[in-house]
Amino acid sequence: MKIRYTLHALERIKQRGIYKELVEECLENPDRTLLEEDTYRCIKKINDRVLVVIYRKDNDTILVITAFVSTKTHKYLR
Repeated sequence: MKIRYTLHALERIKQRGIYKELVEECLENPDRTLLEEDTYRCIKKINDRVLVVIYRKDNDTILVITAFVSTKTHKYLR
């Protein structure tokens, strides 16, 4: 599967100090995946935090919209 990033996603992951390898690991092996209309959220627990990647699917391509790290593990991994 091909992974593409929006300009917004590239700016935000750089700004937030998130490595693309972590984003791709989250996409390949998420702890949880949520679907809201046509947008997905994949969640991966990393130590005492969670990485949340928001993306859309189009055939065999994943388009990453944004990613962020949160301390609210209870919210995302219930």
